[in-house]
Amino acid sequence: MSAGGVRDVSISFATTLYIQVVNVATGLIAARLLLPEGRGELAALMLWPGLVAELGCLALSDALLYRLASGANAPRVLCGTILLLGAALCAVLIPVGFAILPFVMPGHDPDIVAAAWWYMALYLPTYFASLFAANMFQGRLDIRAWNIVRAIVPTLYLAGMIVLGLAIAPEAPEFAAANILAMAASAALGVVLMVRRGWFGWRADRAEARALVVYGAKAHAGEILHSLRQKLDQAVVATLMTASELGLYAVALTVANGPLILVQTIANIAFPKISAEAKLPGKVEVFGRYLRLAVAVVLGVDVVLWALNAWLVPLLFGAAFAPAVAIANLCLVGLVPFAVKLLCAAALKACDRALAIPRAELWGLVAVAPSLVLLVPRFGLLGAAASLVIAQTVTAVLLARRLGREFDIHPLRVMLPTAEDAALLRGLLARGLRRG
Repeated sequence: MSAGGVRDVSISFATTLYIQVVNVATGLIAARLLLPEGRGELAALMLWPGLVAELGCLALSDALLYRLASGANAPRVLCGTILLLGAALCAVLIPVGFAILPFVMPGHDPDIVAAAWWYMALYLPTYFASLFAANMFQGRLDIRAWNIVRAIVPTLYLAGMIVLGLAIAPEAPEFAAANILAMAASAALGVVLMVRRGWFGWRADRAEARALVVYGAKAHAGEILHSLRQKLDQAVVATLMTASELGLYAVALTVANGPLILVQTIANIAFPKISAEAKLPGKVEVFGRYLRLAVAVVLGVDVVLWALNAWLVPLLFGAAFAPAVAIANLCLVGLVPFAVKLLCAAALKACDRALAIPRAELWGLVAVAPSLVLLVPRFGLLGAAASLVIAQTVTAVLLARRLGREFDIHPLRVMLPTAEDAALLRGLLARGLRRG
């Protein structure tokens, strides 16, 4: 890996570590102030708009990354075109979100139901604006700016929580509003930085819009199935169980997803770098390097969390959340196959082979649905966590096999450490020591 690659990984890892610390802090504050029932109400508020956005986004984020990284068009043209497409998405998805709310929010207090309506209306445009702004820098491999823009959301969300906690006795709707303001600020900063680089534009290009939609449509089936597979357990818990149980499950996922944000950072760097390689051997080399890094990171963090969770969760979130420990530890088991799945999917999309992803995601969904039916009634929240692990493993195995055929490689051999990996590790440690 080049010096620039080491620098990009170092900056991104440092930012991701910061984001994870902030996410833990926001989860801690929400749990402490809202308790299990209020934490469950906040999770319900955020779950459904997030699911609508993921199911309806047409994978335009991936399409934008691919078009930027491959140099298909000028950033100004892509910026104007993605703005138009984002506005069109909001015009369609907000009414869809309104249509489902009466069916997914029964049993909640009237103030929570009322908050769900305005949160749906505001979440979608601010989420897409923040996401696409960050994508512009990620796709152009402006890693420093990308990390700044993506770090704004958790930073300001935490700041909003602290202000609310000091000023009033906040409830779930106030925290939801703080999240909206944080995403809006991230989008605004992204626009300012794009203007300074000469990347911001309002004019859309019809041919570029078509190219983005075509690429996104090929990837979107996989994204839909991925979102359903990832969120189906939470939807089942939110629908069938109490707000307090959903609160416990949300805290367990907060703890277990600690390594996940690191893996997503690696995949976010790997995607444009694989896309930028002109020939297959180069793509294979870059993919293998980032895959091994992702698996090593997940294994290391998993071991630490398994050892600490029994003490850490009650200490940070309160004794009321102690039952979340076993659920979090079980969810951690599934993060290794999830890391493999995420990197394989990034490699396939980077090679314009996104149509290979939906089949694996479909089988993951096929695995998770019956497992939820069988395990949740008998084992409760542990059953929901176990179904998630099963689905992640099935999807990872199938995607790895498909990528092996596309790249003509053996996935297990790609995962074996190399001398270059050791050199990368030394470079990261040396850079960390110099910063320290």
